[in-house]
Amino acid sequence: MKTVVLMRHADSYPTGFSGYEQDRPISVTGLLQVERVRSLNHKIWKEVDFVLCSGVKRAKQTFQAIYSVVPVNTRFMFDDSLGQVTSSDLLERIQWTPAIYNKILIIGHNPGLSKFMEAVFRSDPQRRLETCEVVILNADVKSWQEVDYNRLSLVERLKPDLESAQEENL
Repeated sequence: MKTVVLMRHADSYPTGFSGYEQDRPISVTGLLQVERVRSLNHKIWKEVDFVLCSGVKRAKQTFQAIYSVVPVNTRFMFDDSLGQVTSSDLLERIQWTPAIYNKILIIGHNPGLSKFMEAVFRSDPQRRLETCEVVILNADVKSWQEVDYNRLSLVERLKPDLESAQEENL
């Protein structure tokens, strides 16, 4: 069994804030979103053994904010091209994952992540990933090279619902 965890970067400031699209930092709302997702204490964070993260600032900051909840020996790699991937590009990156890893986390962007979800779940109306949303997918395969859209199944979606978090704190 192989597990793919897709995570869209946290909310970020508009492009005008820094002047460059790739330099947009996560916003205060984004920090709250990451904290909410971390606080869900989902077991998946403790099981991730490889992280592939976009090299764009807001994705890196999202990773830095969850870094403390993944195992210390988790390997990670930044890929500047993840900001502009197609669904087939993303599938190729998954298939290229070294065999020693079983649970990978990919932190990226729309439209690439949502296009990947469309390819996996053609009939699901909830394919678009919101900022800081996490989607956990399993593939009943022995190697990453065997993974394709039809072999992935949804395990869970984690959304950083800030409204319910505020209600819990009242």
